[in-house]
Amino acid sequence: MNKQHLYTTLFLALSSAYLSACSSSVAADKPRLDEAQQQQLAAERAGHLRQTHVRFNALDKDEDGYISRAEFNRSGDLAFERMDTNKDGVLSAADPKPAPRGEDTRSEQTRTEQARQQAQRAAQPRRERLLQMPTTHSVDGMLAMYDSNNDGVVSRAEYEQGRASQFAGVDVNRDGVLSYDEYVSEFAGWLDQQIARTVKAQ
Repeated sequence: MNKQHLYTTLFLALSSAYLSACSSSVAADKPRLDEAQQQQLAAERAGHLRQTHVRFNALDKDEDGYISRAEFNRSGDLAFERMDTNKDGVLSAADPKPAPRGEDTRSEQTRTEQARQQAQRAAQPRRERLLQMPTTHSVDGMLAMYDSNNDGVVSRAEYEQGRASQFAGVDVNRDGVLSYDEYVSEFAGWLDQQIARTVKAQ
């Protein structure tokens, strides 16, 4: 078992225990999470951590096991350019939703089957997510993460400053690169803060 897989497995194994501790530590006057909610939060946390593993490998373009500052910056530049759809140099509600990525290379049969599956899922009652995490795949997520002065827009300078702070915060040993351990541990901590807020709000 490689190191990345081992760390991912350990994080996933600790999810239920962590959530149980969160639930029991809530003040007596607050409603606690029931078993179904704990299981749902554990599943959502595990899903986020699996995506963290995927993101690390996607960012590590040279596959050396580390994310360099150049790799980190490249990803950030691409995300900003993609979300700045009206090309005015800032991210705001004025930016229309970006077009889907890439050309659709699916066969007609695959498209038909996936459309059928999507229709089936849409017909079923959808369980609302308990764990809401901001994402760089939406303008709202970008604003939540990078609008430091709360003026409803993210300028390029504001974005780059936020990204620089992120990199510095994750680079615990200050060696100028992000290891897998640093990257996953930072995101797991962020997840757990959001889980604690979610538990408190229930």
